[in-house]
Parts: sequence; C-alpha cells; structure tokens
Amino acid sequence: MKIQRTFAALLVAGSLAASAAIAADAPAGDFSRLSTQYAGWAGGKSNVDNLITGMRSGSSITLVTTGNGRGVSLAGFTPARAMSYGEISTALSGARQNLARMGVAQPNAEQIQAALIGGDVEVASGASRQLAGVIVPRG
Repeated sequence: MKIQRTFAALLVAGSLAASAAIAADAPAGDFSRLSTQYAGWAGGKSNVDNLITGMRSGSSITLVTTGNGRGVSLAGFTPARAMSYGEISTALSGARQNLARMGVAQPNAEQIQAALIGGDVEVASGASRQLAGVIVPRG
C-alpha cells in the first residue's frame, strides 16, 4: 500500500513538472516565432527582440537601424501596458501592413515607431504621411 502511494505521488509530481515545463515552453515558442517572423522587417534580431520584450513587459523599447548610406536611425518609446503575445503579433502585423501600404518594406527605427505608436512617416518620395499607430504609448 505504501509503495502504491509513493508511486502515485511520484506520478502526480512528474505530471505536474511536465505540465509546468510545457507551459514554460509555450511563451518561449511564441517569442521565438515572433522574433523570426519580424526580424527582417524590424532591422534585425536585436530590434525585434527589444520590441517583443518591451511590449510583453510594458517597458522601454529602443530601436536602432542603419540605412543604405550608413545613416543611423534611432527611436524609442514605452507601451502603456504589458501585452500578450497575441496582441504583440497583431500590433507588429498591423504596423508592417500600414507601412507596406505606404511603400515602406524595410522601415527605419523612426518609421517603425510611428507605425506602432503614431506619428509622421517619411516615404521614398520625401513626402511625410501621418499614421495613427496600433498601440498606445505610455505618457
């Protein structure tokens, strides 16, 4: 009887540990999927990882891109609140689509910021267009 209880306790503990491991892997999988999906668009892995981490935690985000002429573009903002991975995916997808409609396939840091929180975007012709943004910034 004692052996059966010990075995049952070990079985339950093992299942709980396995469930915790599976739950812990799910967000990492979401992070990795989003990072892979948007790295090229966001100007590199460090930028997209900063975006995902900042939006997930509601903390400060810094973006740095280098253009064809080696010009550096720097932008930063803080989301108003922490977001779920689904909300982050929707926000990044919406920002990418809004910029693509304006002819911007490889945005710089300022264009990504404007697409996410709103602002002016300079397009290839040199004209400036206003975007509403897809998330609310803090402040």
